[in-house]
Amino acid sequence: MKFKQRLLAAITLTACAWPLAASAGFQWTESGPPGAGDSLSTAQVTYSATFETLDRITGGLTASAPDIKGGSPIYQVDLFKIRVADVSAFSAWTTGSTAFDTQLYLIDKDGKGVYTNDDNGLDLLSLLPAASALGPLSADIYYLAIAFGGYLAQDAGGASLFMSGGLTDVLGGDPSSGALAGWGRSYDNGNSEALYSYQIDLTGATNADLPEPGVFMLAAVALGAAGIARRRKSIATQA
Repeated sequence: MKFKQRLLAAITLTACAWPLAASAGFQWTESGPPGAGDSLSTAQVTYSATFETLDRITGGLTASAPDIKGGSPIYQVDLFKIRVADVSAFSAWTTGSTAFDTQLYLIDKDGKGVYTNDDNGLDLLSLLPAASALGPLSADIYYLAIAFGGYLAQDAGGASLFMSGGLTDVLGGDPSSGALAGWGRSYDNGNSEALYSYQIDLTGATNADLPEPGVFMLAAVALGAAGIARRRKSIATQA
């Protein structure tokens, strides 16, 4: 009976502590094919087996339409489903290892624009600064999109999801627009059809999907059983 009580206690304590133990963040790498899609329904869902902060997203943009007539190829847009957990600290930016002109977009779970940035004012990389500087966000699901600079997030009527402004401005969502339905280009980017790799660093975000409760329990059972086995082995050695 005492053994069963100790086992139950170990499982309960480990299950309660497990979410708190995962303090280090994780990196999400775009998986595929087909990789991250360019619509809400095909966005890649960031997921971790434990509840952790999402510190980085890496992937690559490829040409979705070939350069057939000597013009500029049309590149895909990558969308990732994330969760904003710390609403005052949330931010996202493309890093120096990203060697092309980027644009970042934050879109809410209903497909409405929140804010976007093309150039950060120092180079051609993008910065969505801490949300505390831009107005309140809700702790909720969002979509983070990356594209070449100048791509337009549009609703079903072709209207931009975001307000107009300069390249270095952080532009808020246009409340009169509808939900994301497609993408357009404001100018040709003139790039080849090569893969363009990117890295997005984040603060205040976590994985979009929370682990199933069974994951915690299975892990707790495994850890509890392992601890009991070590204790038995130690007792046997001392004997």
